[in-house]
Amino acid sequence: METSLNLNQVAAFVERSVLLQRNANQNGHLTSIPWLSGSPGIGKSEIIRQVCKERGWGLKVVYMATVMLEEITGLPKIGKDEDMKTEFILWSRPEIFNFNHLEVVPRSHQDPVILFLDDAHLCNRQIQAYMFQLLTYKSIHDHRLPQNVTIILAGNRGNDKAGFQEILAPVANRIFFIDLHADIDQWVEDYAIRNGIRADIITFLQNYPEFLIGKPIESGAWPSPRSWTYASIAMDSFGNSLTEQAMFTILSGHVGTEATTRFIEYYELYAKWDAQEILTNHAPMHTGNLSKVESYAMLSSCVTYLLKKLRENRFKLNGSIEGLITRFGAIVAEMIRYHKEIVPLGLKLLLLGEKAETGKTTVIEKLTSDRKIVQELFDIV
Repeated sequence: METSLNLNQVAAFVERSVLLQRNANQNGHLTSIPWLSGSPGIGKSEIIRQVCKERGWGLKVVYMATVMLEEITGLPKIGKDEDMKTEFILWSRPEIFNFNHLEVVPRSHQDPVILFLDDAHLCNRQIQAYMFQLLTYKSIHDHRLPQNVTIILAGNRGNDKAGFQEILAPVANRIFFIDLHADIDQWVEDYAIRNGIRADIITFLQNYPEFLIGKPIESGAWPSPRSWTYASIAMDSFGNSLTEQAMFTILSGHVGTEATTRFIEYYELYAKWDAQEILTNHAPMHTGNLSKVESYAMLSSCVTYLLKKLRENRFKLNGSIEGLITRFGAIVAEMIRYHKEIVPLGLKLLLLGEKAETGKTTVIEKLTSDRKIVQELFDIV
């Protein structure tokens, strides 16, 4: 049985916990608080933002790496009891209880608001001491969180070289730890395609998923979903003037030299195919003499071009698009004869792209009548 979840799976636990906490707040019950635990850069923070936006919930993010103790405790001042002629300490409302400026605004005042304590693994013991009251009673001193506010924590693990602070046992006993891992299919479908990550990066990682995330290192670049995203943005900023040297510099500075070297090897195979020429040239295309890697690179290049033309046409099938699909279908049929096992992987991006845009799989159905290929493609996504 899996000991960790991908981001899609953890979203359901987050949603359930938010509703459970809100119910407990209203009825005076106690409940545990989720802590999303995983490697840096896999998307822990992003999944919380995505859940809030999709559900219409509010979001306040507190970065525990930089929070000052006074933001959690509030500030003391002297109060006076005129009847008793005595003085006592009053505490101001903690800054983390200020919900005037939210990152995501809820649809209504009744909808939940998530107080997201990010990088919670960096909390020192002094700050952790205040977690007892906050996590158990949703209050600090005499100030209480509104009933619709729920708490989610996220942090890295002890072996991630991220400055992990040991969690006090009584605090840990109030937490529901959820271990996360990066999953290539989930990242492609739910994040990369939606956010315009470069097709060459997507297809490379689909073929070499071991490079999606590496072992965290200090003072150096290593691959993660976040660093691949940053690399994609930097590469796109060069437009058509992106040279191989610039690509190497960008990638090695984001994902490290090992992943970069393997990507460049793949890119040289990917880039040598002129997909526009292939899909508009009606001469026979012989794929029997291609290696599996070359076949995958050629399929990926054609899929990228076809997706581009489909998006330009808003996935409406006119004569020009039908012609491209027919030509690509002939290539796919040829590929099935020699390297059938790589065809579903090569077409995966096309299926995910069309599903993300239209919710349908019309193009894949038109590309091949091989029901085994279609079924295998559906199985792997």
